[in-house]
Amino acid sequence: MSSPTSTVNLSAIGVDVGFFSTKYTLGTRDKRNGSIEVRQFPSVAPRVSNALKGLTAKDSLDGAMIEVDSGVRHFVGQDAYQLMGTSGSRAVTSDYCTTSDYKALFRGALFHIARAQKATHGLTIDTLVAGLPLSTVYTHSKELERFIAGEHLVPSPDGTDKALRVVIRNALVIAQPQGALIAHGVDGTNSMGGDFNTLVLDMGGGTFDWFVARGVKPNRALCGAVSIGALACSAAVCDEIKPGLKENPEIMARVDKALRDGSPTVLISGVSHQMSSFSAIVQRVLADAIEQMRKSVGSLDSIDKILVTGGGAHLLQKALTDAIPEYANLIEVDKEPVASNVRGFHALAEYQASAR
Repeated sequence: MSSPTSTVNLSAIGVDVGFFSTKYTLGTRDKRNGSIEVRQFPSVAPRVSNALKGLTAKDSLDGAMIEVDSGVRHFVGQDAYQLMGTSGSRAVTSDYCTTSDYKALFRGALFHIARAQKATHGLTIDTLVAGLPLSTVYTHSKELERFIAGEHLVPSPDGTDKALRVVIRNALVIAQPQGALIAHGVDGTNSMGGDFNTLVLDMGGGTFDWFVARGVKPNRALCGAVSIGALACSAAVCDEIKPGLKENPEIMARVDKALRDGSPTVLISGVSHQMSSFSAIVQRVLADAIEQMRKSVGSLDSIDKILVTGGGAHLLQKALTDAIPEYANLIEVDKEPVASNVRGFHALAEYQASAR
């Protein structure tokens, strides 16, 4: 047990900064079933002026002020939507992981980890694993690893004005769907034999990734991604309801939740809209994404399992079954699609830390 003046030391942590939510692990397993505890908060990081700084504390908003660029503060946490009027809407860009918003969300995850671990005098993480979409992992992973490794200053969880020092000794960035494949293997629900081929389909907020692997080794030639995620489905619904509505991030989040949860209606401007009336629009968006995947992967005859994961997993399942009915018997929806990537990151971080 740490003394009151020592830092908290964690061997392994996973962090997944997505377009709709940021997920992080707490470095603890449930001893009864080996599960990894995962928490999350919205992936919005509104910039907050000095005038609003005092108001956020007074209003007891759940979150923290994170400074990335000198003098520029972002509010990150569960109540971030309360301050979204102070910044514009988000966009799916190839350099997302280099932006101040991404970095604020990542450091926000460190703050939440420190708060959960009661690390008021410092936090040291031996190995942290994060992920990127397949569209950017091979071009931006090294740059992101350099940002992650080293020292970060976040607000102290004790509510004082002092900063908390977080040190990350080792960083590794992998493809996001590879995390889901690792988590699937850790659960004992996937054969990891050398001749077992898995196609992981990860429908996230901003991208749709496909990841082909034999065992756990990826076939890079068959892996890819397209910027048609659940965000595109939500945007299509918003456009149908009212032009320009997709520029409102809270409304987009509301529509996204209705789509992912299979809610019969969504409330917009006091009007209850039947989600079934948008089914054809959503299916066209998903069909476009699946077509891009089929062009990249080619024949699926050598695939032994199709693992569907990500926040839009259940949304994708029906469209996928309609598109490839001859392979419907191979389709399996991840039992924890939202958290599977970050759980895999954590499992890999544990392996890396123990090997080291």
